[in-house]
Amino acid sequence: MRLFRLKYLTWREFGRRLVKEFQEDTVTDCAAQLSFYFLFSLFPLLFVLVTLVAYLPFAPGAVEAMVARLAPLVPGEAMALVDEHLRSLVNQPRPKLLTVGIVVVLWTASRGVDALRKALNMAYDVPESRPFWRTQGVAMLMTLVGALLIPVSFTVFLLGGKAGAWLAERLELEEAFHLIWSWLRWPFTASLVMLMLALCYYVLPDVKQRFKYITPGSVLGTSLWMACTWGFTWYVEQFGRYNVTYGSIGGVVVLLLWLYITGLIFITGGEVNAILEHASRDARAKAKGARVPGVPAPLEPPLKTAGAAKSASSARKTRYAFWRWRRRVARGQAPEPSGTEPPNPTVH
Repeated sequence: MRLFRLKYLTWREFGRRLVKEFQEDTVTDCAAQLSFYFLFSLFPLLFVLVTLVAYLPFAPGAVEAMVARLAPLVPGEAMALVDEHLRSLVNQPRPKLLTVGIVVVLWTASRGVDALRKALNMAYDVPESRPFWRTQGVAMLMTLVGALLIPVSFTVFLLGGKAGAWLAERLELEEAFHLIWSWLRWPFTASLVMLMLALCYYVLPDVKQRFKYITPGSVLGTSLWMACTWGFTWYVEQFGRYNVTYGSIGGVVVLLLWLYITGLIFITGGEVNAILEHASRDARAKAKGARVPGVPAPLEPPLKTAGAAKSASSARKTRYAFWRWRRRVARGQAPEPSGTEPPNPTVH
């Protein structure tokens, strides 16, 4: 089975550029920084999430349902920390939403998104030209959108499940419905992750581009994230003994390592989009005859006019006669009989 061809690059050139960008942009170091910022902003994000759920008309038990849906996507030891923190927040009285405190918490929760913005700017090789208030506002807005998108999506999924169960009960297809609905959660989760990645790749970097829900980076990032999350969860459950090595902070180490893998994959998706976008831009510039940095300008054909060949031949003969006259004078010989004046090499 042959791989599909890239539009502007060969697979070999794409791989070479990806390795080069990994080295120049220090992607692994950026992923390590991103994992810290993700951990730093995770629990404030959970606070914002629970606060918003308390003010939205969701069905009772929406938080518990979200935890149950997220459990297969997060390693068990990491999920235990998240579950414990979520339950402690849910059991508290309804927090005040319209206060300065929620703004501070939202700003803290947006640090991970802001770190992803810087990594994507490095992927696209562009400096940040937007003012500080705008970049921080974009980071907080994306955090708020993510915090709203998660409960709304899961609520739609729950309501759809209830409506589907009611319809399946009327049609006496309950077993088939439960089987199909249990498998639909995976494409539903993948579409949700892909939407968030597409929004991040469109809004966060300081580049002008059109929004695309399906991009190579978002598809690759979603696929790798789900596969690596499943593989890492299986490894931790079967072979990982982080509690033995790290003691009581074993769960925190597992969570931090999972966030590191997540950041590495998200940055990789941005690098893929940037490489393909740069290749497309260079191809369009070459097609238009524009000068691309690092690429020499194409040679222009000589201008051909009537009598150009005759003029060029006459100029060559004049230059040849001039150098022949100089050689005879230097040897002390008499000039040619054609005259004593040297030929003018500039006369055509």
